[in-house]
Formats: sequence, structure tokens, C-alpha cells
Amino acid sequence: MIRNLIIRARLWALALIANAVFTLAVSGADATPTAKYTFVDPSERNVVYGMDHGSALLLDVYRPATSNGYALIFIMGTGFTASGEYNDVPLKELNRHLVDAGIFPPLFGGKSHAFSPALDMGFTVFTINHRLAPAHTWKTMVRDCQRAVQWIRAHAQDYRINPAAIGGLGHSSGATMTTFLAVSDDVADSKAADPINRQSSRIQAAVAISGLHDLLAYREERPALAGMLSTLTGRTIMFETPDHPIFATYREASTINHVTKDDAPMLIYHGDSDELVDVRQAQALDRALTGAGVPHELIILPGADHGQLKQPMQPTPVDHAASWLLAQLRKISSR
Repeated sequence: MIRNLIIRARLWALALIANAVFTLAVSGADATPTAKYTFVDPSERNVVYGMDHGSALLLDVYRPATSNGYALIFIMGTGFTASGEYNDVPLKELNRHLVDAGIFPPLFGGKSHAFSPALDMGFTVFTINHRLAPAHTWKTMVRDCQRAVQWIRAHAQDYRINPAAIGGLGHSSGATMTTFLAVSDDVADSKAADPINRQSSRIQAAVAISGLHDLLAYREERPALAGMLSTLTGRTIMFETPDHPIFATYREASTINHVTKDDAPMLIYHGDSDELVDVRQAQALDRALTGAGVPHELIILPGADHGQLKQPMQPTPVDHAASWLLAQLRKISSR
């Protein structure tokens, strides 16, 4: 009982430090719509893309007015955690909830969902829930995201999208998950009883905004938030020396240690005044991708914090991300 109370108190403290972007953002408070911004409702809600011991893994689908033939999976960030209450805001709806509740405006100069420019360009957008800490660790989170990609690919004909060219977009912890989709080995199993699991789990282009990529470095950069890494990995570094196996766990949970030359091209955005995830995280991913010869672009946003521009920028990062994704997926389709 006491241990559980301590854990809950620690998570709440992390939520206060991380402000709206992290665990505080998933509270179930009633949202007041913000008239300043315009959001569209999903075309399909609560589509089951997988099951976990009787609990459904859900996604929402946003169909464009005119399809360009490509799919985009969008993963919102929440500090990898959820409060675990029955009225938690679903991750797939969190982007809108944060704006409606007045917690912060749309990400990086946008006017609606972070994926709205892509939707306007004709992408069919899939926003997903995935399991979260402290109940689940990073491997489960990544596998859920991979399963969502497999589901999208298995239903490509239903949505009239190209199964060989799927893009990903994520912010904060969602950027970490999106990066894992780009750099992880394919988990397709040709002999699986479930035909969805026979599909490739890889995406062909990824946009990572304000993501976390090197856990050991982050522990040094943001020691006040190190407890989040414990929930993410299921392990807490205390007084162990660097040769202890726990450090290998943290390295395995870092995207930079999964990069290989065959990974999908990436666009990385990060504010140089990000108080939650230091810009050095993006620079570490940049170095890993450069070392492996993976096509990518790193754009550092002057003065920007974890989700907001401090000076006007045209096109906005979300606008540019949509154009970049379309260009990359068209290259794939033309091969």
C-alpha cells in the first residue's frame, strides 16, 4: 500500500513538472471547445486494431475530402504515461483535448490537429491509442504501434491507400514511438495465424517532433524527470556502476541504438529552448542517422519550447512536415 502511494505521488510530481504535455494532460477534466481553432471529427471512431487479454486497442480514422492514396499514422505524446483512471482521455484524442481544455494551443503554429495539414493534402490519417506506463513498458508500447501499422497495411484496400508507402508523425513520446517504427526491425511473421501479423510493421517516412532518443543522456540532461525513465523501462538506476546490466536496458530502450542504414528517411524538429526534452536529444538522433547513412533532415526551431514557436515561421513545422511526407512517399511509389 505504502509503495503504491509513493509511486502515485512520484508520478503526480512528474506530471506537475512536465506540465500539460506529460501526464497532467491525460486528466479527464471536461473540455471547453476553443472557438479560435477548427477541428474535424474522425470519420470512424474506436476501430479495434488489436486485443490485449480482452481489452481493445483502438484507433480513429480521418478520411480526407480527396485521397492522395497514402496513409499517415499519428501518435500523440503523453510522457509515456497515463494516470490509470477510468476517465483518462484516450491518447488518440489527446491532441484535441489539450487545445479544447485551454492547456495549450495547437502544436508549433498549427490551427487544428497536428496532422490537419496532412489530412488537407489527402492523407488518410489514423490516430492511435497504445498501452502506457506505469502498467506497461516501452517494448509493449512499440509493439502496439507496430501492430497498428500492420492493421493499416492489412486494410489498405478498404481505405484505398498504398500499403508500400505509409508515413508516421509523432510529438514528444509519440515522436519516440514514431522513430521506433522507422528504425526497428520488421516484426512481420509469415507463419502467423493472425493474417494481420503477417504484414510489415515498418513505415517508409517518419516525422519526429520533440522526441526523446537517448535515455542515459536524458537522465543527465533532465534529472528531475528521470523517474519517467523508470516507468518507461521498468528499471530504476540508483547506485549501479556503468557496467551494470541496467544500463544496457536503457540503451536498448533508446532509438539511437536501433538505427541501421536501411531505415526510413526522417524529418526531425526540435526547439532549442525545450525545457522538457533537451535539443541534444534530436542532435543525438541526427548523429546516429548520419553515421548510418540514413537520409534525414534536422530542423532546430530557434526559441521554441516543447510544443510552441516563439517567433512566426512560414511554412509552419506541421505544414512543412505534411509536404515532406508526401514527397517522400511519392518517391517510394515511383520506384
